Amino acid sequence: MSTITQRGSSSKSKEELWLQAGTLPKGEYDIFLSFRDPDVRQTFADCLYSWLVRSGIRTFRDEEELHKGEMIAPSLAKAITESKIHIPILTKDYASSKWCLQELAKMVECWRLGKGYVILPIFYFLDPRDVRHPLQNGAYREAFEQHNLKHDPETVRRWEEALQEVGKMKGWHVTRSDGQGAVIDQVVSEVELHLRSHYTLVTDVLVGIDSHVERVTELLNIGGLGGKIVGIHGMGDASEGIHVIRERVSKYKVLIVLDDLDENFELDQVLGNLGSFPIESRFIITTRDLRVLELFEEYSMYEPGEMSYDHSLQLFNRHAFGIDHEPAEEQAPLSKEFVKLAAGLPLAIKVIGSLLYRRDEVFWKAKLIELEAVGPTKVHGVLKISYNELTRHEKQIFLDIACYFVGEDKELPIYMWGGCKFHPETGISTLILRALLKVDEKNRFCMHDHIRDLGRAIVNEEDVERPGNRSRPILCREDVLTMLKNGEVHINYLILSTFPFHFHSVISTVTIIFIQFASY
Repeated sequence: MSTITQRGSSSKSKEELWLQAGTLPKGEYDIFLSFRDPDVRQTFADCLYSWLVRSGIRTFRDEEELHKGEMIAPSLAKAITESKIHIPILTKDYASSKWCLQELAKMVECWRLGKGYVILPIFYFLDPRDVRHPLQNGAYREAFEQHNLKHDPETVRRWEEALQEVGKMKGWHVTRSDGQGAVIDQVVSEVELHLRSHYTLVTDVLVGIDSHVERVTELLNIGGLGGKIVGIHGMGDASEGIHVIRERVSKYKVLIVLDDLDENFELDQVLGNLGSFPIESRFIITTRDLRVLELFEEYSMYEPGEMSYDHSLQLFNRHAFGIDHEPAEEQAPLSKEFVKLAAGLPLAIKVIGSLLYRRDEVFWKAKLIELEAVGPTKVHGVLKISYNELTRHEKQIFLDIACYFVGEDKELPIYMWGGCKFHPETGISTLILRALLKVDEKNRFCMHDHIRDLGRAIVNEEDVERPGNRSRPILCREDVLTMLKNGEVHINYLILSTFPFHFHSVISTVTIIFIQFASY
């Protein structure tokens, strides 16, 4: 169950807007709006542009002053290329403008690349058949007769093909009897749907996320006055830390997301006085420590809670069978048992499903017995079942990463593991397939907090009383020096900092496989 807590005062007005998740496309705009200036600028096009901008959609509106020379301006071509959605408003005189036709041809060129471009045509007081057949009797025939006299045949052919292609696309046919406000509302809704789909392509596995996004959006009270803080309390995820943003953004109305804050977070150091931000600004904070929210005088808290059974089953099936596959009839009952034991924890569901992928029924039943012995909600016990299936070398790599290399570049550890004959490339691939590890775009190792904690807990259990006897002790500098000198610690991997350290006095007492020199 999801829970919501309000602290302090908040505005009562609500506006239904969606949150854009994921990474925005490169460039300044989401939409390229194309139309012939005299036809609709002061009426339909202006209203549509205003509604798109008001909905938070970055829209490029073609300007008449950009139509100079024989070719479209570089700024227009750039805006078309960088916008994911193109909206041509096709009117009876649209084809008489060579610049409009050049823009349309560029849109179709992008669309044919198959990289997610979308064209949403609006046939404004114009029969779509006239667009599909521009050289036949219709609104565009006379315009093309003039183009044939002024332009080379290849250019005219490209324009004709662009019109034919767009004329076959699904769009809106606006007639004089239609309510234009209703049409604009439909267009904006369709645009939001496409943008949301585009921005969440990388989050397809986030089953059940929509209801949480909707509720957090309501709590943000977009459109209301007064800065708004929403705290999301629950299971954490790996974060790259907090960037100092106060100096750069405090003058703008902003949406700031601070991920996985703990009790060490210093509000004044990062954000300064929240009153210095424009009153339309919004702040989203995720944390596993409710004490963090006490730093703020006013906030709304959202606790997502456990995943619903239906969403849990959907997430499990994606990882256990592949996104496009449903379980075989004989495996469906087993799937439901695994989902129940995962107790609505997405991480546990993902790890269990990945472990069972392409394994036979005998393996499934054996793992189910192990999981039943662990019991529901005990995250480490659930995750350890997947750990136990690793080979000896894969376990070594997993524990090394959990203890030392989360957030670190993978190059040096791979070199070390290669020297140990651990076959690191294969081991890392296995950990990724088992959902125990990720490698980010900068080639750094990433682990979910619970998975990292599992690895460290496994190491700590090796010798509770004497940390130096553990395979991977996590110790302070003074303890390391003492244990090295006394021969009380066994080391495979050593990072030497610049602090004073007489290495010759301990080198004979320990076995060291790999040494890294670093400056801190």
